[in-house]
Amino acid sequence: MFKSFGYYFGESLTSNHVISGLIGGFTIVMCVYYYWWKFPHPRYPPGVRGVPIFGATLFFGRYVQETLAKWSRSKYGPVMSARFGQDDAVVLNDYESIHEALVKNIQHFNSRPSFYIVEQFTHGYGFGFADGHKKYLDVRNFSLSALRGLGIGRRTMETRVSEVAQDLVKILEDLDQKPTDLKMMLGGTVANVLCSVVFGKTYDLSDPEYQYAVQCSFDCFGDPENSEYVNFMFFYPKLRYIQPFKRALKKFIDVHLGLIG
Repeated sequence: MFKSFGYYFGESLTSNHVISGLIGGFTIVMCVYYYWWKFPHPRYPPGVRGVPIFGATLFFGRYVQETLAKWSRSKYGPVMSARFGQDDAVVLNDYESIHEALVKNIQHFNSRPSFYIVEQFTHGYGFGFADGHKKYLDVRNFSLSALRGLGIGRRTMETRVSEVAQDLVKILEDLDQKPTDLKMMLGGTVANVLCSVVFGKTYDLSDPEYQYAVQCSFDCFGDPENSEYVNFMFFYPKLRYIQPFKRALKKFIDVHLGLIG
């Protein structure tokens, strides 16, 4: 029976079938190359293309910024590209390129992408993700004006930082070389600089409510338990309907609302 089947299969597999298969395979390869592997522009910076559909997201790990910085240092340089899901992105990794793009050529970079999970608590506003050219520029101009009025870029800012830093130095001296976790201590000190600028006062680092606010700021994008799921939902928001992505999104939103509420 098997011999008969093999004979029938061999007879039915004519040269036309072979040619059609080769043409079909070649077409698929060209489509994948054109729509996936080919760079959008001849001068497009080198980078990580990843795999079809997912791009480089499978290789980001828990902390996207650390992975991109590592790729930049080890292979691609300060200006590189990466495939975020099905979208191409140029990644800037040093002060010079960021200043060139976002300060000197702001008119060409004054729009922002829209992400579903960010929209849940910003509603289209916020300096980083303001939707649309005019809205982004309005938020940017207001933010810069308000920050200048609070002393950013002036000598008074150095004084505020120095005063808050003295409190940190005193805490470190009181430790008397005992081992301790500096994460909350340093995070609280940086937050106190911001509080000094915005509210005109600082908070005790041992205050439970203040510690909660600082921890929320750490957990916004650095929660080791959920950050990888959140990263995927930036590019595939429909994953929010299934676990564990649904749980990660709820915590992500709760953390942000807790920080601003």
